[in-house]
Amino acid sequence: MATENRASLRLLNESKPSSEHERIEAQVISLARFYSVMGNRPDEPGALALMAEILCQSGTDEQIAESMTRCGREARYPVRLPDLLQRIPGKEIPAPEAEVRRSWDELVKFVREYVSNDVYGNYGPEHGWYPSTYPKLHDRILDTVRRTGGWAIYACMTDQDFPFVQKRFSEEFAAWTAVERVDASKLLTEMPRPRLVSKSVGQAREKQSPTVSSATIFKTKSIPQSMTDVQLRDRREVLRQQTERLKARTVRRD
Repeated sequence: MATENRASLRLLNESKPSSEHERIEAQVISLARFYSVMGNRPDEPGALALMAEILCQSGTDEQIAESMTRCGREARYPVRLPDLLQRIPGKEIPAPEAEVRRSWDELVKFVREYVSNDVYGNYGPEHGWYPSTYPKLHDRILDTVRRTGGWAIYACMTDQDFPFVQKRFSEEFAAWTAVERVDASKLLTEMPRPRLVSKSVGQAREKQSPTVSSATIFKTKSIPQSMTDVQLRDRREVLRQQTERLKARTVRRD
């Protein structure tokens, strides 16, 4: 490993001034000492030389030393270049971004330990190994999980899904504060209520409606009563006379 780092340093020295060479070489030695304490040194050929060059471009020797000290206290195992860079004074990750990353780590850990599914394929901590004793996540994380598709998205996440799911989680987590400030009552409208027609409105409508003519008014037909004996005799006489006239007309025609 030391031979590979020296070879990488020679390649860097060909394009760097002598002062810069000495600084990178000093940082390689510092990194070697750092990993002798922290463990899990990078195995890639020339990794320490490349890390030293990037660190020298990102801060002063004092800032790099402070970054290594902070990594020794704060960083998770194993320590890599991003851990060192984000702890260089002035290069720290903003608090909101750090909160997103920490919340993501907590969510992934929670899903791995507590979330499972029932026989119907419904995922959630209530279906895991500890359905009544699992810890409760912050409401912000729970709302973000709900808005990004639910527990199944995280429980079934593959290595290929990881960057896309993490990006979606980070976007919704960052927007949570603004979303919660929106007044939900302004987004809902009241259901239309039936309007009661007042007496004055009803009278006005009656005045506006066209009048119905007397010709269109239908009268009920009266039921005929039975005829008296006198009326029956007169009726028979009238029918007899009509019959005689019809017979007389028929004879004349012939």
